[in-house]
Amino acid sequence: MKRYFYYVLAVMLLVLCCNAFADPLENANWRIKQYRTREVKLKLRDFQGRKLKDVKVKIQMQRHQFLFGCSIFSFGAFKTEEENQGYLELFSGLFNYATVPFYFRAAERKGGAREAERNEEIIKWCEANHITMKGHTLIWHEPAGNPSWLSDDPSEVERALRKRVETVIREYRYEISIWDLLNEPTVAWRKDTPVAKWENKIGPVKAWERALKWAKGVDRSGVYLVNDFNIDASSALAGFISDPERIWKMAEDPVKHYPVSYKNYIEALKREGAKPDAIGIQAHMHKGNWPLWEVWQLCETYSRLNIPIHFTETTVLSGEPKDKIYWHEPEKNLPWPSTEKGEREQADYVEKYYKLLFSHPAVEAITWWNLSDYDAWLNAPAGLVRRDLSKKPAYERLERLIKKEWWTSLEEKTDDDGEIEFRGFCGDYQIILPEQGNYSTFSIDCDKKDGQKIEVRVQRKFKQVQE
Repeated sequence: MKRYFYYVLAVMLLVLCCNAFADPLENANWRIKQYRTREVKLKLRDFQGRKLKDVKVKIQMQRHQFLFGCSIFSFGAFKTEEENQGYLELFSGLFNYATVPFYFRAAERKGGAREAERNEEIIKWCEANHITMKGHTLIWHEPAGNPSWLSDDPSEVERALRKRVETVIREYRYEISIWDLLNEPTVAWRKDTPVAKWENKIGPVKAWERALKWAKGVDRSGVYLVNDFNIDASSALAGFISDPERIWKMAEDPVKHYPVSYKNYIEALKREGAKPDAIGIQAHMHKGNWPLWEVWQLCETYSRLNIPIHFTETTVLSGEPKDKIYWHEPEKNLPWPSTEKGEREQADYVEKYYKLLFSHPAVEAITWWNLSDYDAWLNAPAGLVRRDLSKKPAYERLERLIKKEWWTSLEEKTDDDGEIEFRGFCGDYQIILPEQGNYSTFSIDCDKKDGQKIEVRVQRKFKQVQE
């Protein structure tokens, strides 16, 4: 009996290992069709409700429902207007989602006027180009989240943070509905900034609870993320080694001094009735690309929390990884060139990485960090375009995927009932009747099942009068 038990156990372990290391891209195309497209039946009617029979129509996708994003920190940062316009054309040519900077420290410059003025320009441009925005980040323990005037007194810090959260969300609630509310809470214990001291006094769970209460108090319909890079157990082990006293603190008050495992942290938030609207996962691969099976297992692990996943910060290099990275003195990382070989490898990995994440049903967004090598974080060759804004192969691969392979455009004729059936990627569409000069819009929603019936009333397309 004992031998049989060990035999069964060995077989089970073998199956688990095979599943864990199986090629996660094997069924990616099937999953993309299953989770990112829907069968729809369009019922075309004129403005009086009459069936439009045997009519030629053009159906053109305008925008994905899935959020393909990038940080937009380089807005207006280039030396010439031509370069700035080129940057924006590259941005809107690929992305429908922008991460807008809201660092607390930046708000103190000229009384916040500089930050507000620049963000107003970013928001205006994003709205004109139908790009969804996310604010990043409202609370962060790093120096960028700590203005110079901020007191060390945790009570004073809490008052300042509450005012900051409530003021910013109230001011931008009609333009921005998605926010990185609390950034990297599982590692705040490493710092001694005013915000870190506040987080460490009340604990990361309470810090999130309070931040979420402040945010929801202003806009209950907002989408609030917790965002972190500490996604595995290795950082937790390092934390206990560097600060053994944490073990005793955790034993005394496990909610306040919670283990720094991100998954455990989110489980604690759920137990306290304060789950985030989405889980933000950072994926900075400055020291080498993550194995794809590991990325898939990461998605599988966090999907069990039943909270949508956003890959909020993705970095894949087009140059050689460095043995030593200067995290707080990025100028010392130079030179860090993009290479021809590195660009080929970046393109190959990026194509697989995006296909894998797009195929996972729990993932709702992927954000690249940053678009150009010109001012990439840590001066790394991490852009999809070079310093001179020429496209790298990775940009072209994503362009082919997002705007061609994962894009729906067709020309059809309606049947005798004025209907057209097709399968399309979820998102926003425009429908045009070329012969009549009529048009309308509709959306395919992946939150709904196959067989969606959509009635479209087409309107007369008026030509713009030139003044």
